[in-house]
Amino acid sequence: MRHNTAYRLLAAALLATIVATGAAAQDAPDQITFSQGQAATTYGTGGKNAETYDVALRLYDEALVGAQVKAVRIAFPSAEHLSGAKAWLATQLPDIKSSKAQDPDITQKAFDVSTEWVEVTFDTPYTLTQDGVYVGYSFDVEKVDKAVQPVLTTGYTSPDGFYIHTTKVYRTAWRPLYGSAGDLAIEVVLAGDVIMRHAAAVSYIPELNTRSGLSTDVTFEVRNLGNEGIKSLDYTYQLDGQTHTAHADVDVAPVFGYDTELTLTLPAIASKGVYPLDISIASVNGQPNEYGASGLTANVNVYNTLPKHRPLLEEYTGTWCGYCPRGFVGLEEMNRLFPDDFIGVSYHNGDAMEVTSQFPSSISGFPDAWLDRTLQVDAFCGFSAYGVFGIDKVWKLQSETFAPAAIDIATEWSGEETLQTTAYVTFPLDRDDCPYEVGFLLVEDGLTGTGSGWTQSNYYNGETGWPESMDLFTQGGSKVSGLVFNDVLVARSSLRGIEGSLQAPIVADVAQQYTYTFNMADVKNTSGESLVHDKQQLRVVAILIDKESGVVVNAQKAVAGTGTTGVGTVAMQPSEVPASTVYHDMQGRRVTRPGRGIYIKTVTLADGTTHSVKQRF
Repeated sequence: MRHNTAYRLLAAALLATIVATGAAAQDAPDQITFSQGQAATTYGTGGKNAETYDVALRLYDEALVGAQVKAVRIAFPSAEHLSGAKAWLATQLPDIKSSKAQDPDITQKAFDVSTEWVEVTFDTPYTLTQDGVYVGYSFDVEKVDKAVQPVLTTGYTSPDGFYIHTTKVYRTAWRPLYGSAGDLAIEVVLAGDVIMRHAAAVSYIPELNTRSGLSTDVTFEVRNLGNEGIKSLDYTYQLDGQTHTAHADVDVAPVFGYDTELTLTLPAIASKGVYPLDISIASVNGQPNEYGASGLTANVNVYNTLPKHRPLLEEYTGTWCGYCPRGFVGLEEMNRLFPDDFIGVSYHNGDAMEVTSQFPSSISGFPDAWLDRTLQVDAFCGFSAYGVFGIDKVWKLQSETFAPAAIDIATEWSGEETLQTTAYVTFPLDRDDCPYEVGFLLVEDGLTGTGSGWTQSNYYNGETGWPESMDLFTQGGSKVSGLVFNDVLVARSSLRGIEGSLQAPIVADVAQQYTYTFNMADVKNTSGESLVHDKQQLRVVAILIDKESGVVVNAQKAVAGTGTTGVGTVAMQPSEVPASTVYHDMQGRRVTRPGRGIYIKTVTLADGTTHSVKQRF
């Protein structure tokens, strides 16, 4: 998605329309505008081919059953090379025959393409039923303009928010774009005596994980349902047998479907267990809430042990690889930003630091990187554009997901050549089976040397647009010598986990331990040369692995020979409490536990922001 002046101007124009609609509410108390997401953030998509576009969203809400769909508002970022526009309503997405979408089964009406928001009024209003309705429009792209993406979307995404069919790219079927684009930026004008004035409902509460005796912040969403918008709210919440009240002043435009976020500090709960949290809206703008079903319930999971999730970033690199320096810088930056919690491991290939050619993840080439062996990422960019530092955002997103157990490490030298490492794994819940095992990685900092095996090839010399952290390479030569390599894998216990390292049944809050020994005489590169340059620079990484999927579900690190990371201190600080994680399949259906395949993972971070990524299981 791109965001330029044309899209911003359209967003501003639509926002002005919304304000005007709200001002007219007193004159038209039985009318409201529906929109998916805040239209003030408007983007574009599509535009790669000259073809016919059919786009739609599904409009359904129990509060709107009985309302009449009178009109829609539509705009385009450019009117050039577009024709044949028509707005339409359908009880189901039109059939696809010979790559063409058939006519919708309710109504359609032609309109002129414009960069202004055009209101298209249907000849006969349609009354919404329990089944909802598909609201869409179609148009022809006669000639491609590479600077324009003709379909406007909002900065909000929901399962029924955007469907697309085209005669070339999506010609065989309608495709839901939930998770890969925002919702369709179309407004629907509704009327009827079911339209409310002062109304709101709680639209989302995350499932929370917290520790006994710890107060917890929850960020939930409230949706506007009335044509007066929301200026203030009074709400109640029930938790652990207690009822509380709260007030909030907000500013939500008078559009049905617009959300606002509220943050509430929940009182500490003394005992471990699952506690329903119920939140409901009592009044809106000082008036009784006109919508009766305004509440929502989510679980608060209280544990005695609350694991802290430290994701494992494994980078695949080599000094011969001219594009690998960005991974070198990415890990250095992550260690600088998150020195206590970032765990990075560099697997070297074809150079003086190579210890294996067998990797725990599928490598598509060099450079490559995997986060927790489940997300394939760029070790510098993350999921961001080339040249943009973004691995920190992906790492933080992953760290906010709930870990099934906490890990601590104790390390001790036994003589000069033997390092004993013990992992202590503590689960917060009882379970009869044990689908996990531990593994150990030995990494070393401060590795340096001379010769071709230590000289880094560099394709970034002379490139511009990179952050200052890349100056060593963008201002360096085609070969860079004298580098100090950190986080280098020099030995490991096994390719993945150690069979039998953890036992069933799992007893909550009781640590299981497993000890593994590294012999320094075996720490050699594939040429048989010792890689133990300085024992004080060695670190042990313990990883907890899901045996079935191979995914790393938690990790911990410790400097070799410095005792323990703190057995029994596995509880997180209040600021580190993981936020909620929900999964949807590629059809937009929410699932409790992903199976095998690709899913959309949506995580709400501690600061209340929500992020979505595609993840393979």
